This record gives sequence, C-alpha cells and structure tokens, in this order.
Amino acid sequence: MKALGLQVIKIAEIDDRVRLRPIDPAYVDFLAENIEQVGQLRSPIEIRTVKKPGPFKFKLVAGGHRLAAMRQLERLEIDSFVFEMTDTEAELAEVDENLVRHDLNPLDRAVFLHRRKALYEALHPETKQGGDRGNQHTGGKERQNDIMSFSRATAEKVGLNERSIQRAILIATRLAPDVKAQIVGTSLARNQAELLALVKLPPEEQRKVVAELLAETPRAKSVSAAHRLVLGGQVEEADPDSAKFAQLVTLWGRSGDKARRMFLAHLKQEGDLKKFSQPAKVRGADAEDEAA
Repeated sequence: MKALGLQVIKIAEIDDRVRLRPIDPAYVDFLAENIEQVGQLRSPIEIRTVKKPGPFKFKLVAGGHRLAAMRQLERLEIDSFVFEMTDTEAELAEVDENLVRHDLNPLDRAVFLHRRKALYEALHPETKQGGDRGNQHTGGKERQNDIMSFSRATAEKVGLNERSIQRAILIATRLAPDVKAQIVGTSLARNQAELLALVKLPPEEQRKVVAELLAETPRAKSVSAAHRLVLGGQVEEADPDSAKFAQLVTLWGRSGDKARRMFLAHLKQEGDLKKFSQPAKVRGADAEDEAA
C-alpha cells in the first residue's frame, strides 16, 4: 500500500457502487446537515486509484456515508486521502471501517471479523493454519504466536478485546451457513449469549432449534428451551435471573477494555465487587450481622 496524500477529488470520478454494507439514509441526512452547519467535511474519505480504463479514476475505500452526504448536498468535489492498494488491502480497510462503528449486532460483527481473518491471513500467510510451523524445537511456540497475532492485531485496530474477537470468530465459523442466513435481522442475531449457545450444537440441531424459535407461534423463547423440545423434552418456565445473566454476558462481551474497567470501578465504588466475590454463606452472615 502506498499513500499519495490528501487531495481534492471530483465526486463523479469515484466508484462506490459495490459496498459490504448498505448506506443508511438517516445517517446520510444527519451528516449532510452537519456538513452544511460546519461548512465543510470534517474527515476526508479514503479512496484508491483505479488503473483499468473506464469512467472512474478512483474507487471508494472508506467513507460511504460521507460521500453520499456530499452528493446529497450537490457538492462536486470532496477531500480524499488517496492510496495505491490491492483489492485485499482495500477490502480489509472497508471491513475495519465497519468494525469500528458501534451499530453492528453480534452476528454482523462475527461475520465481519471472520472476513477480516481471511483477509488478514491472505496478507500474512504465515498466520494461516498449515503455514510454516518452524523446526521441531521452535515450531509449536511460533505457531501459537502466529494464531494469536490476528486477535492482537485486530484488537488494536478496531478497539475490541481479544476474547470478544475469539468468541465472534467461533460464532461465524460454527454456525451452519443456511442457519446464519436464516437468522439475519432476527432477535437471535442481536443476542450473543444465544448465538454462543447455538454454535455448541451440531448443524442439524441448529436448524431444528432455529425453526422452533422462528416459528409463527414459537413454543420456546431461548436456544436451550428449543433444544429441549428438539430432543423430545418439555419447555421449562423461563428463569428471570438466567435471562438477566444472559443479557449481562452479552453486554460484557460487546464492551471494550475501557468500558469494562469503568464498570468494575463502579462495582468497587458501590461495594458490590467485594460483596459478590464472597461465598454465599459469608454474604448471608454479613447480612445477619448488619440486621442485628
């Protein structure tokens, strides 16, 4: 990849026809209003040069909403960071742009992270399973470091913690492709705890469980309950505490290191961290002492 600097580019020369995610019209309206108020675009878009002959001299890499807002305002030119890059480098940059946004649900995030892993391995073949493992003395350790390098590099790039990235890759790789397509846009796609429960099942059971959950009149409200039905069991009444716990696990998994530290500091300040780190019997004795 070679940076060619900040340039003012004619919007008509930029190709943005094929993108990984559709443009959100409401967000385009918001950006257009902001640009009019400020008088200019706050952050330049990113584009790459196109060598093939045709109507476009550049192809959009990052900044689809900003470009659409400028078009909506009938602007003819736009500030752009221009690069020379390969198709793989360009797609990786677009994936990263989507990952740093906070409106991805757990399924979308898993799909994008899985795609990023494939692109990352294409650019860094040594990290791909089956690559050079080194000699008999160093190969195992070097291979382990290579595997972890994707999670570390991605965590630094998009602001997610490594464990969240690993869980997302697990979801993307273990969901049956047809199941993955079936749950797009559903409540399942927005619930990481339920997705993690679903990927523990073999593909055929995943299909049956999802069919139960997405039925016109579902007999179960969770993956575990639907799985019991699939295996011929009965649906147990939902445990409110378990549901709240699942929500907490999902939010924790979607949070970055900074948010987690803030949450733990809040628990410590409120005294809850010490209180709930004690065994239940000790907490009960403390409560009795306070009551006395």
